[in-house]
Amino acid sequence: MNALTGTKHDTSIDPALDPGALNPGMIARIPGRHERDVALSFQFKADSSRVFYALSLPEYIEAWLQAPDTDDLHLVFNQIAEETFRIDLYRGETLHARVDGSCWVVGANQVRYIWKTTSPFDTTETLVDMKLLSGSGGCVLALKHSGFNDPQESARCRRMWQESLERLCRLMERN
Repeated sequence: MNALTGTKHDTSIDPALDPGALNPGMIARIPGRHERDVALSFQFKADSSRVFYALSLPEYIEAWLQAPDTDDLHLVFNQIAEETFRIDLYRGETLHARVDGSCWVVGANQVRYIWKTTSPFDTTETLVDMKLLSGSGGCVLALKHSGFNDPQESARCRRMWQESLERLCRLMERN
């Protein structure tokens, strides 16, 4: 199927994604993770099933996913099939990059996105692993995005996830 996962059924969560090592809202300290990996955790004041629903259904991802902190970069989200989507990133009117993604529920409260990012300069396949942990008054999301070749792409994705998850927190608090 692809070089990172082998098959659709090879969906185990990376054991380095240790929720015990996470502090809500802060960059996680995960032993053995690569310096380019994006690792974040967020505290949600919402039931884990609601957050899981927003993370695992492509038609809801576009409600909270944001382009990283720039006014001239915007994204256009297209659901391709039940589990797949495409995100076109535009700078002004010019297509800057494209992400072809798949969304897989890989366990109780665990979601994995497989992202293939194509730009004029490079193509990269990365994995986004997310796990929700229930707690009193809400849940904690542990996120790890790995497989980056370029530190600048990693930094852009870190900003994108930070801003997107902050937006998802606000959406969950409103509803």
